[in-house]
Amino acid sequence: MRLRRARPNKAAGNTGHERWLVSYADFVTLLLAFFVTMYAVTRLDSEKLGIAQQSINRALNAPVFLGGFPVDSGLDKSPAGLSGDLVGATLVRTPKKSQMEEVSKTVQGELKDKIDSGELKLLHTGKGLVLRLPEFLFFDSGQAAVRPEARPLLDKLTGILKLIPNNIVIEGHTDNRPIHTPQFPSNWELSTARAAALVRFFIEEHQLDPARLGAAGYGEYHPVAANDDDKGRQANRRVELIIRPMEKSIKPQISAGK
Repeated sequence: MRLRRARPNKAAGNTGHERWLVSYADFVTLLLAFFVTMYAVTRLDSEKLGIAQQSINRALNAPVFLGGFPVDSGLDKSPAGLSGDLVGATLVRTPKKSQMEEVSKTVQGELKDKIDSGELKLLHTGKGLVLRLPEFLFFDSGQAAVRPEARPLLDKLTGILKLIPNNIVIEGHTDNRPIHTPQFPSNWELSTARAAALVRFFIEEHQLDPARLGAAGYGEYHPVAANDDDKGRQANRRVELIIRPMEKSIKPQISAGK
């Protein structure tokens, strides 16, 4: 009897030879996912990236410091047209500069000669933009009446204050030498009277909104220099005009500080 040889199972053989297709398909899928991910990474939102860069630049170059640092004298020139007629416009916040930076640039531009000469000092502090006005430019010794020679400078300063919506606080300061006169029994009265005199000037001479203004007197108790010599005492005899940030504006009030 002749024995027949069993025929090989073709289906089983084909299955073994086609296993590579499964691995190849997995590889192609992974490769596709890789290139899709790489493409997504390269497609950053340019607008959001620009906003992030501006935010970082503002944080690194912010001009407001708690310690009270002088304003950089290298600021850009004031916008065209401000010197001739400041009234009738309002500073607004731009995408690249905060409102206080715009105010600082305007004050620096309009009072550049006085600031560069050292007669006035402009500083950024935690309580706002401070313009330091020395006694000798605005008041006679022991007096609270504004000197006539100071009026042109105050008129120019008023133009800036009319341009901005910020609240303004004016602080009076003296040296530590006591004063005893019928009008001013102590440095408290003198410092407060000087601050109030400037507030009254802005309201009566230039019709600034009284609700935006405040006055305070600190006597000899907030010196910026030692009272050991004439130079230090002269630095301490001053009035400070403080432009408050919009988000930190306070209700103005006339009072004597402690």
